[in-house]
Amino acid sequence: MEQRDKSLPIYSVLASLLEKLKNNNNVVLQADPGAGKSTVIPLELLEANVLKAQKIVMLEPRRMAAKSIARFLSKQLSETVGQTVGYQIKNDTKLSNSTKIEIVTEGVLLRRLQTDPELTDVGILIFDEFHERSINADLSLMLSLESQQVLREDLKILVMSATIDTSFISSYLHGAPVIKCSGRSFPVTETYMKPVNSRIEINVLKAIQNVIDDEGDILVFLSGIGDIKRCINKAEEFFGSREDIDLLPLHGSLPAEQQDRAITKTFKKKIIFSTNIAETSLTIEGVTCVIDSGLEKVLAYDPSSGMSKLVLSKISKASAEQRKGRAGRLKEGKCIRLWTETEHASLIDYQREEILVSDLSGVVLELANAGFHKYSSINWLTPPPASHFDSSQSLLIKLDLLDDEGRVTSLGKAASSLPVHPRLAKILLSARNSFESQVSCYLAAMLPERDLIKDCHSVDLLLRLEALIEAIQGNGVQSGLNQQALKVVGQDFKVLRNNIPKVDEQFKAEGIQDSVGYLLLSAFPDRLAKRRGLNSCRYKLANGKGVTLQESDPLTSYEYLVVIDSDAQNKEGRIYSAAPFDINILSKHFSEQVVTDTDYEISSSNKIYAHQRKKYGQLIIEEDKSENVPQEFIHDSLVKLIPKDYKKILNWTPECEDWLNRVAWLGGKLDGFPYLNIDLIMGDVANWLLPYLPNIRSISELKSINLFPLLSSILTYRESNLLDSEAPQFYLTPSNKNVRIIYSTVQGPTVSVILQELFGEVRSPMLAGGTIPLRFELLSPAKRPIQITSDLEKFWSGSYVEVAKDMRAKYPKHRWPEKPLEEKPGRSIKPK
Repeated sequence: MEQRDKSLPIYSVLASLLEKLKNNNNVVLQADPGAGKSTVIPLELLEANVLKAQKIVMLEPRRMAAKSIARFLSKQLSETVGQTVGYQIKNDTKLSNSTKIEIVTEGVLLRRLQTDPELTDVGILIFDEFHERSINADLSLMLSLESQQVLREDLKILVMSATIDTSFISSYLHGAPVIKCSGRSFPVTETYMKPVNSRIEINVLKAIQNVIDDEGDILVFLSGIGDIKRCINKAEEFFGSREDIDLLPLHGSLPAEQQDRAITKTFKKKIIFSTNIAETSLTIEGVTCVIDSGLEKVLAYDPSSGMSKLVLSKISKASAEQRKGRAGRLKEGKCIRLWTETEHASLIDYQREEILVSDLSGVVLELANAGFHKYSSINWLTPPPASHFDSSQSLLIKLDLLDDEGRVTSLGKAASSLPVHPRLAKILLSARNSFESQVSCYLAAMLPERDLIKDCHSVDLLLRLEALIEAIQGNGVQSGLNQQALKVVGQDFKVLRNNIPKVDEQFKAEGIQDSVGYLLLSAFPDRLAKRRGLNSCRYKLANGKGVTLQESDPLTSYEYLVVIDSDAQNKEGRIYSAAPFDINILSKHFSEQVVTDTDYEISSSNKIYAHQRKKYGQLIIEEDKSENVPQEFIHDSLVKLIPKDYKKILNWTPECEDWLNRVAWLGGKLDGFPYLNIDLIMGDVANWLLPYLPNIRSISELKSINLFPLLSSILTYRESNLLDSEAPQFYLTPSNKNVRIIYSTVQGPTVSVILQELFGEVRSPMLAGGTIPLRFELLSPAKRPIQITSDLEKFWSGSYVEVAKDMRAKYPKHRWPEKPLEEKPGRSIKPK
């Protein structure tokens, strides 16, 4: 057994930690980088026998870190991995009956919580590097806490991180005690270097040149594999001839041997170009300088389309500190940040939790399987946006994995037991025979991984599938394939194929397109796409979103595609993966999802014609127009046509228009009177109009019907009387003349009347139960407006004096008396 480094800072709090774990089920440990928490605590817990011979399960967010820590702990015990200490990650397990410490990744822990919620042989769950807050880590902690409360009151949970909101996590764990431990690191000098070029590789090269002669290795943090390749290619132009320098990539898609080469100390100077995989947990020997691009790629979920896109974003201040700390593990180090101090001050403090920006389909299914299907009743650590939850739940209902209430179905339970995304599980569960079962395994293994074909001219999924089948069966040329991706897909395929009871070893890919189309649409019902026009590269998805292909892609020759991967741009996202689709599959296997609706229109000859559409989601699959509308559909057509064009179809008279205006006005003013408008009335023609016209066969016949009696019958006898009294059609002047009242919701009921006709009318009449005065537009003898008022009494005693004075000059032969209320109403001209 190797001698342990007792000088590590974690030993200063170890006794306290062990004591807290003995007396509490939950503990939070904040330990700075370099403290030794990941490499010391599991072994010390085991030897202290705090857990009474039960297992220790430690969750690591990243596979590379899980394997690295398992190797380190095993080496401390002078054992090989798989004895006392083992690990379990996707497609790679090193465990035995003697294993007491298991290092696992998130998916593995979720499967265990699902199949054995009691965690029967587990004494403690350690959540390492919890500050990364991956969606599965959040879910695992949530379900572990539920298990502790309901099934295993003796289960212990330890949450560890270097940068974490300890009070927040402690509160979530019901007031768990918090232990803090400082780290062991050397000072790191930070330098800010403003980029000199828009190309990242040029800026990185300049930074490397500044420190290339310093002692120690260089770790360069970049946003993704594309930037890593560009930076290595640029560095090779300057350092490729130097035998004392190794230019090494580091990311999760690399084979294990290449990853090991990057993290292990060698005799050469290493320049390691890494994604944020090297930010935490992983120990990289020999690094004394960090060059930080300050960038990372994160997935952003769009609930309206159900799709995600990779977004290049700036890192947080916490991430910048984590990256900087990598340079101070061995000795004093340097950190060159490729941004300015001003830009640094504007960075957010912490990364956003993954649950806030991710597709929640897997989470929603897992929670429903555990009995939680209502957003408000779930014990979220950080609640995701409700719209994301609703969008994911709606998808799972479409996939028949949840019922309409959000509860898990039998198919959903089966999907939850499979180690894949719910969409991929639906592919596996939709297979109807052995042939399709094998196709489904190929698809479910291939879709989550990186593109199998290098530099392909098309995004056609079938090309990849055929190449994969040939490669796995040993029949194809593999020189153009991504070997690491092929290896991972091959491993996943074997795992999934084990679920197939009968395997056809002579499986051939011929005639596979229809099966692929059927299986993909089963899992991606919202992603059927129809080309917008002949020779177009633009498509519309069943969910209404637009997507586009490269103009040169041969897939543009297909009218229909199933789109598997596309970014979620606001207007039209780019398609990254799709397969051609035979539209006949819809009628054969998805007919219940095809909806037929019929619209009716009026032709130029005043005939009714039917416009019938078969729709899948928002796609029009088939449409037909016909003027031969059967008699039994005439009424149905009128129900749809009249609201859109009632004035053209019906005998709509001024009397009808006047009645409607009065009704609409009074309904908004008088309590107890029905509120009606043209949309409500015409939307109800099936009840007040069409039952009384059973034999109508054409628009011309409908035009001859006197509409007003039928229209006015909408009101009851009492309501009609109210209408006549509180919103009368006419105003009776003092001179005994009926003048039509114009009803408007904008300016109120108004009459236009020659001023002399109102002599003797002291006040404005009141309408709508005495609440609204009648508005008068007072006219000159030439019938031109001279005054508008809703208060006649005030008019007579006020502005009439000036009006009369002005009018006497213009119309001297007409009456403009000084006392108008004492005058006889009637003609304006003076008597002879």
